[in-house]
Amino acid sequence: MAKLLSHHDKYHMHAMLGLMALLHFAYRFAMLFLWTKDSFQPGVWAAASFAIHILLHITSFQFLLPKKRLLTKPMIWPEFRVHNAIFAYRNLLGAILGTWFPDWWLRDVSFTSTCVKLAIVLGACKAADMATERFGDKEVRTTNAMPYPPSTPLRVESFAKHFYAKSQFAATSLAVFGCPVLAFGSVLAIEAASILMTLVRKGLIEAHTYHVVYGLSLFAMFPAIVVSIHFLDGSAQIGALRALAATAFAVTLRMPDLQLPLVKRLCGSSKYMAWALAILLAPIMDALQLVFSDQQVLFIAYLGMLSSAGDTVMKLLHPALVPKATKEAEATALERAIGG
Repeated sequence: MAKLLSHHDKYHMHAMLGLMALLHFAYRFAMLFLWTKDSFQPGVWAAASFAIHILLHITSFQFLLPKKRLLTKPMIWPEFRVHNAIFAYRNLLGAILGTWFPDWWLRDVSFTSTCVKLAIVLGACKAADMATERFGDKEVRTTNAMPYPPSTPLRVESFAKHFYAKSQFAATSLAVFGCPVLAFGSVLAIEAASILMTLVRKGLIEAHTYHVVYGLSLFAMFPAIVVSIHFLDGSAQIGALRALAATAFAVTLRMPDLQLPLVKRLCGSSKYMAWALAILLAPIMDALQLVFSDQQVLFIAYLGMLSSAGDTVMKLLHPALVPKATKEAEATALERAIGG
């Protein structure tokens, strides 16, 4: 335990906030998976619980980090810390709006709520770009340079990078369409990455453990989506379906191996155009509910999820026949697709 504490952390405030954040995640996911309930309700408790995560990122900036990123192990560097705060606040803001203004934010598709959704997602993209300009490297990016254990097969790396990218697309969609527990739940992987990188820096875990735990924290959101669709109220269900639609559009518009020639001409390399279209087109799920039965709409949604999962799993099952240089180019393209 002593190795986790630092004299740079005045009064151990950051460490205590980190522990409270982990307990908060455990409580919210337990309420969702064991009692099938979105436990966020407007009030002092919700405000205090959100404050934990807001302060957690603020206090993280008291620590001195190496200016240059270490490329041999997954460890925190300045650009990553800023990106982590930006993406966490994006989802926390979505959860806050869903908690205090559920009708406007979740149930209705209004002009004002759509504008705010666009502002949150595109604003986060712009803030991340500014952080990269200030602290980062346009070529050595988070995903394409993420260290893996030396013996990791290339196809496993390709699988992991595609899974990470698609999960990050889903986290963005859930920030603005998911019910509070889904918007908030996506913060787990964001904050877990920082904790895991800290454990790597202190020599308590290695890269293999980082990737396993980080991957599980991302995967947890998919059963959470299923529970939300089947056991929560109607606004949570349609919100999850809109998030799935937005993710499908964004992945199709941005993932380099899925882009069609027409899509490339339409969006070019702009993540701003891709996300704007994804958010504007996501309410197509509302229209489908007017044409098809609830069971048929769910079938379409699950067919899309399974198709996306199958595409990712094929990266793992298919023999790695391409050279490493091609894999690195693919990873760089994925990095540019997710924009972070």
